[in-house]
Amino acid sequence: MHKSLQDRMKKEGYSKVGIDLFSGPGGLCTGFKWGGILPLIAVEWTDTTVKTYSNSHNAEIFELDKYIENGVKNKEYFNSFARESSQTLIIHGDINLVDSEMVKDLLLLRYGIDSQTETIDIVSGGAPCESFSMAGKRIVGDERDDLFSNILRISRTVNSKMVLFENVKGIFSKAKDGVKGAIFEYICDSFEDKKMFPNYNLVSRKPEEVLLKACDYGVPQVRERLFLVAIRSDIKNIEFSYPEKEYGPGCKYPYVTVKDALSDLPHVVSGEESVIYNSLSDFDNNNQKRFLSIIRGEGFDKKINAKIPSHLLKNGKYLKNSISCHKGPGHVKRKQDLLALIPEKETMKTVFDKLTKEGKIDKYRHLFPRVIYASRNRRLVNEEPSFTVTSHCLDEILHPTINRAITPREAARLQSFPDWYQFEGPYVQFHGSKEQDKYEQIGDAIPPLLAHALAKEIVKSLENVK
Repeated sequence: MHKSLQDRMKKEGYSKVGIDLFSGPGGLCTGFKWGGILPLIAVEWTDTTVKTYSNSHNAEIFELDKYIENGVKNKEYFNSFARESSQTLIIHGDINLVDSEMVKDLLLLRYGIDSQTETIDIVSGGAPCESFSMAGKRIVGDERDDLFSNILRISRTVNSKMVLFENVKGIFSKAKDGVKGAIFEYICDSFEDKKMFPNYNLVSRKPEEVLLKACDYGVPQVRERLFLVAIRSDIKNIEFSYPEKEYGPGCKYPYVTVKDALSDLPHVVSGEESVIYNSLSDFDNNNQKRFLSIIRGEGFDKKINAKIPSHLLKNGKYLKNSISCHKGPGHVKRKQDLLALIPEKETMKTVFDKLTKEGKIDKYRHLFPRVIYASRNRRLVNEEPSFTVTSHCLDEILHPTINRAITPREAARLQSFPDWYQFEGPYVQFHGSKEQDKYEQIGDAIPPLLAHALAKEIVKSLENVK
């Protein structure tokens, strides 16, 4: 390992290194860094998401299309990145085209890590979930079903000690070859394929053990995600345990609620933006104090090294009174009139059903969409964690009391992204565009505090492994 990387890790408190595949805007990266794991290489194909990751984590961007031009590799371009550095490198491009040997060469030349003698601690990734999600089309044989194999390919290339695979719980029930749920078993079997070298053993494949709920780990959101953890089979002196729940009934802390997460943000209406915090003289409770001390970067829990990154500091200071992306969506009048009908703690569907039952729907039918989806236009409840923040959150989540959808910053808070996070790209873009908007980036991400809970256990399990 090059001295520059050793010095950075010592200075900033990192003890392990990783590779971050299907990185998205960097939710997993943020939580891993809070837990002491520094991602050296990341891979992501979406344009604006790469910019978000780069600007938030001071990562250098490697444009894969510039390296591979018309099928020919540009050695001069590659060599401009294959120099000693401690800076994270994010590869912008299709992961299927990220050559295994290129990854090995970058580790050796850029970071001084020879994968034959000094291995990467963990390779992580959450392959696109659209083909597994219950809300998606779940097409049998979708080519995205096999994107996860790149995680194993690169893990084996760099001889990684551990592997982490993340996805939605819909993966448990998706069919393969006509058998319901077979895709999950196929993925698990691929991890444990003994014909491959190195091969890995899963810590567990039991749904009740590998499915984690974000609100159990301090995230103000009831979000369930699957995490498969695998350990290289030749490593014997290692034990990994999934993180114990810390929040909720019977736990150390109560759930972090919507009010805990959002009440300090300025009151903005539809189309209005604020870049200045409300003054906060006191906290409502210790949960809010703990959460906001991490999110606002004004202090940090001793267990979470959540300091504001040095590259975002100017003259040793960060503009702590300044926030970004806190802009109320500019709803058209018809949408504003619809939202005005939805009282606190209710949804568009409950209001539609109530008006229909009372025989009043004809008066308001023009305000409602043709199809009434239960997931659309639901008010948050201040006293509870949020329901799942998805990539469609702009259409799904309403502020608890203000007649508008949530702002990107509010969505980021519900995901536990810190306020210093720099979300790039447009506010609103056609869903599915290669240029993801802020909402889609935030909704697709892994909540940093959930990633941190896993990172703590990963670091603990690797303490005695050389």
